[in-house]
Amino acid sequence: MRLKLFMVFLGILLISGEVPLYAAVPGHIELKDGTLLKGKIFGMTNDVLRVRAAASMRNPIPIRWQEVTGLATDEPVTLVLDTGVTHEGRLQLAEPGSIQVITDNNTAPIVLELNSVKAIKDSKEIPKTNEDPDEITLKNGMHLIGTIVSMEEKTLTVKTVYAGDISVKWDEVEQLQSRTPLSVQVIEEEEDSDGDGFFETSRTMMTTLGGTESLSLARVKTINIPDLRYKGGLDFGGNRTKGNTDTTAVNASTENTVRTERHRGRLSGRYAFASADGENTAKNARGRLGYDYFFTKKLFANTYEFLEYDKFQGLDIRSTTGLGLGYQVFDTPSHSLSVSIGPAFVYEKFKESGTTKTATGAWGVDWDYALIADRLRVYHRQVGFRDFGGGGSTALRWTAEQGARLEVYGNLYLKVAFEYRYNSDPESGKKKSDRTFIWALGYEFSN
Repeated sequence: MRLKLFMVFLGILLISGEVPLYAAVPGHIELKDGTLLKGKIFGMTNDVLRVRAAASMRNPIPIRWQEVTGLATDEPVTLVLDTGVTHEGRLQLAEPGSIQVITDNNTAPIVLELNSVKAIKDSKEIPKTNEDPDEITLKNGMHLIGTIVSMEEKTLTVKTVYAGDISVKWDEVEQLQSRTPLSVQVIEEEEDSDGDGFFETSRTMMTTLGGTESLSLARVKTINIPDLRYKGGLDFGGNRTKGNTDTTAVNASTENTVRTERHRGRLSGRYAFASADGENTAKNARGRLGYDYFFTKKLFANTYEFLEYDKFQGLDIRSTTGLGLGYQVFDTPSHSLSVSIGPAFVYEKFKESGTTKTATGAWGVDWDYALIADRLRVYHRQVGFRDFGGGGSTALRWTAEQGARLEVYGNLYLKVAFEYRYNSDPESGKKKSDRTFIWALGYEFSN
């Protein structure tokens, strides 16, 4: 029964998403080409009227104010004229190019020219203190109204009140105007002179991009993306049962990355503990500190220190120090994949069999993919080692974790994962493999 309830809860989270709440009034719109629209009007700013014209449409569509010849509303709205004067009331159709504002039943309608109207707002909407939103003009002539969030990997992200975050291909943008200065990374040279995939860049603050008198959009590499970026997460899970059995289980983990164009630092760790009827049944921990230097956009050198402890494998400490070469197959916000390989040195201390020191070959895989944008991510991480025989060890060791992270609310996420650990040459009486199912609630942070 609990499993069925969880699956229902999971399904609701996946299909629901964040539904924006916004003010809107029913209305009737007439256009120059004779089109008649009936739907909800979400206001007009920057000469763009936002209308959801059919129940089947999830988001409002933008309509140029110059194309509107008539407008009527079933509920009061607030009109802001180009002179700064405001009028509040219901709108009625009048002669083409004008509208009537009905303020109350005892006052004659006010007739206004459409071209004198600067903005239309819902009268019930709570006034905002911020200025007019940013405006993005696309090559097809459409205008997008919202707040410019960022641009990287040729994708512009705009936050809107009527559709949340919208992604726009950078190649489709003609011009943009921001109400606040944007931090723009500018490409100084058109060609990659070194052939390593890195361009010489500089930073500047601008409010207008595109057009004949501004910076060419082709020279813009990123917008509002800091030179030093960090991203991390901390999650915690466990359970407590009392009754016929007395059990406790706790697991915690963290993953952190700091990145510039050529440098990347990583810090990760995990701890697990379990007991049943007062006796310890699981206790292990591991941590990894690594550094990557990128020769090109794809090729990098890496070095790391990997520490492990496991009470029930009889392992007091295992220290693995390694270096190698890696390749970044993908590296975008929605999809990343890197692989690495190289030599390492291992120091182990066991409770019964003492210590060993040996050279080993190591490999690693790190994959992360947004299955549903901003909602569900799947991942796979693994590290493996094969001892070369020094110190008498030819063991094969392999640790892999694969799972999914579902956004619950804001930066909170639910993690479901399966971890598999294998050692081909454990201490006498110990099993070669360990399996762990992980349920945890986590928090993600980034800049």
